[in-house]
Amino acid sequence: MKTFKLCSLVVLLDHEIEPKEIPLVDGLIINKEEVQKNWIIEAVVGDNYQQYFQKLYETQEKFMVEATITKRTNAPATFVCTVKNVKKIQTNTSVLLDGLLVVKEDDFSDMILRSIIEEGFQGEEIITEFKKRKKDRGRAIQGALNNAFVQVKGNENL
Repeated sequence: MKTFKLCSLVVLLDHEIEPKEIPLVDGLIINKEEVQKNWIIEAVVGDNYQQYFQKLYETQEKFMVEATITKRTNAPATFVCTVKNVKKIQTNTSVLLDGLLVVKEDDFSDMILRSIIEEGFQGEEIITEFKKRKKDRGRAIQGALNNAFVQVKGNENL
């Protein structure tokens, strides 16, 4: 297993339009190094998020998380998660997530390129459009993430 510092955490629930950036007090993320790409995320958040995560724990709803690891300038990895534990610690709340890695930066680049080529871009247009979409990551990846989320959401092994 490998452990990394968790630098940012963004949650996107199935029924919400906008992602929610969760301010972190501290956090870590553990790659369990399994074939299934399972990770454990522990986020220490302010008490004002205790009820938010407690509700997700009680319903065992699967949701998407974008986690940035080691430093904020790194590209985020996308997971489908469930809450495994919510615990009050001093003036904060510890949230333990079980996540399945669905999109890494390399996967994202491949998805963008495939999409650009399928749309008929050619030559220098491909490079220009790739740079544009990569910069505007949110819109470019939303469709691909929705597909990955739907596929993984039905997975009982999460």
